[in-house]
Amino acid sequence: MHDRPGGHGAVPPDGLVAVPPRGALRDAVLRLAPHPQQEEFSGRADQTLPLAERDPARHPYALVEDGEPVAFLVLDETPTEPDPDADLLLRGFFVDAAAQGRGVATRAVAALPDVVRRDFPTAETVVLTVNVRNPAARAVYLRGGWVDLGELYLGGSAGPQHVMRLHLGAAGRLPGAD
Repeated sequence: MHDRPGGHGAVPPDGLVAVPPRGALRDAVLRLAPHPQQEEFSGRADQTLPLAERDPARHPYALVEDGEPVAFLVLDETPTEPDPDADLLLRGFFVDAAAQGRGVATRAVAALPDVVRRDFPTAETVVLTVNVRNPAARAVYLRGGWVDLGELYLGGSAGPQHVMRLHLGAAGRLPGAD
């Protein structure tokens, strides 16, 4: 295990930064929510952030653009299902309803490998599940380098979910990235 992540780093060219939600940022994150029809897939931050704060293996992140939180996710160091061999599980990722349609999800998925390299330098794989009724999210993950493992996770409350994995390679490097 390692210390709870919290590095900030430089603001990337796309302006989207992943940071732990603390202080006033935490309060703003608690007000984030996806569109109501998307909540069954990801939950809302006011549901998932308190759970993450109580579990030292779960690391919540606010995705901040121009000083405002626009998305939320949790990286969990204890994936059990659907892929116990993965190093991290991406949980509860969503873009706030007011920020949708601006490419935030695509940019967040593209930035995730850098967040993992920064805060979990020994991680080689990240796994997630995405509901079969959420093809737009699945497409974003595929474009971001995730691989659909061709199996369904049936243990979720919202129905069958595709199991997807992001391979970072040794020491958190994307394969072929030098």
